[in-house]
Amino acid sequence: MIFTKRTALGLILPLTFLIFWEFWAIRADNPAIVPRVGSVIMILIKPFDTLIGTGSLAWNTAVSLFRVLSGFMIAVIVCVPLGLLMGSKKTIHHIVNPFVELFRPLCPIAWIPFAMAVFKTTTVPQAFGVRYSDTMLDSVQIGMLFIIFYGGFFPILLNTIHGVSGVREIWKEAARTLGASPSIIFRRIVFPASLPAILTGIRVGLGICWMVIIAAEMLPGSDSGIGYLIIYAYELAEMDILVASMVVIGLVGLLLNSTLQKLSFRLSKWEALER
Repeated sequence: MIFTKRTALGLILPLTFLIFWEFWAIRADNPAIVPRVGSVIMILIKPFDTLIGTGSLAWNTAVSLFRVLSGFMIAVIVCVPLGLLMGSKKTIHHIVNPFVELFRPLCPIAWIPFAMAVFKTTTVPQAFGVRYSDTMLDSVQIGMLFIIFYGGFFPILLNTIHGVSGVREIWKEAARTLGASPSIIFRRIVFPASLPAILTGIRVGLGICWMVIIAAEMLPGSDSGIGYLIIYAYELAEMDILVASMVVIGLVGLLLNSTLQKLSFRLSKWEALER
């Protein structure tokens, strides 16, 4: 009964918004500006139909998701070890932190001209000397990876540093008293205790990486992806496709966040019990 009531309450605003949208679309009577709700739903329920010569909605979403996860995984591989080092070693923190704070105010979109100038349209296989690999990697440009990586870099790094530096000193002192070596203290105390903050940074970082995919797919040479589909649909005044693509971005973002949220809860359940 509680679940049903919660679900009903959660549907109030979305349904109100859809009713308002449909009313607005009928009054405007111009699909090139405001598409009808029904036309957007028809695109969403047929995700494998080809759209304006760019492939299906499902294909473009898969390409974007692959690009995002590729750049995001690079950010995790770089930022978590670096954050652990910066959080546990003050010397490394003093060396790296000024560089981090210098670039942190720059948003990922501001790097698009730089990525265009430096990386041009080079794809991942081309960077390794392979002209065509006949895989999805052919759709991943180095410039896109750079922008997505940059989007996830600071949330993951800063939350990792915060998690390590926030470990209670009494836990480490107790371990030293019992004869634990620095490596054991790190593996058994520091890393597990900082894991909730690291996972929070990963969640925020993945959300930002997914947000900047549209900007990353604006790079010249891109001919697929949900961001490219939005831009191309705008140019052709296909607003129903544009809106459907925006809905998909929101749904995929919700799915990614929910997945990481459940994973975070499983891995750091002890923190909730401690409180």
